[in-house]
Amino acid sequence: MNIQTLHQKIYTVGRITPTGVKLLGTCFSLNERGLFATASHVTNNDNTNLVIFITNNTDLTTYQDTSNNSGQTIPVSIYKVDPIRDICILQVEQNVFSDLVIGGSDDTNVGENVGIVGFPHCVNGRNVLTYQNTEIGAKVLIESSGIKSKHLILNIQTRPGQSGSPIFRLSDSRVIGMIIGSYVPNSGGSISLGGIDPETLHQTTHAVSTEYITKML
Repeated sequence: MNIQTLHQKIYTVGRITPTGVKLLGTCFSLNERGLFATASHVTNNDNTNLVIFITNNTDLTTYQDTSNNSGQTIPVSIYKVDPIRDICILQVEQNVFSDLVIGGSDDTNVGENVGIVGFPHCVNGRNVLTYQNTEIGAKVLIESSGIKSKHLILNIQTRPGQSGSPIFRLSDSRVIGMIIGSYVPNSGGSISLGGIDPETLHQTTHAVSTEYITKML
């Protein structure tokens, strides 16, 4: 994977508020019509004051200055949503070039090494593009509204800001999945400690196959 240009393809999604930009999660550019992909729960399917936040301070090849919060916002609108698979396609008016190759979960095997690139702590105001390496732990079908969809289980714990992060197959840099979030058992009641559900503190994360993204374009 060529990390030198990923900061020009992977960004944060945010919402303009009276106190500034509230960062919501990660998105990545697709190779047509100024489109970006993220998880639908990141935007909550709400176009209101939705933006993509762009900064020159997220280059993975150098030190990212955590005290530098400068950047620009680009208005973005929701182009299409797949609520069953938690996918949201965003659109900006200007043309955006991306050479990311989008594949799907069929392109990888259990035990294969993958890379995750996103913004783990952006929801807490820390806009640091971060690379992580892990393995595919399982390939599963998850049923929602009577429809079964392909997902990957990754052997890693993720943070809320990584929702919408692309997952790269390291052998050829193909994007084969998008982070949805940690598995949470349907155990009835739940509690929150510091904004974190303790049920999510484990080493497995779900990712939806990016083949469903290409079908939405």
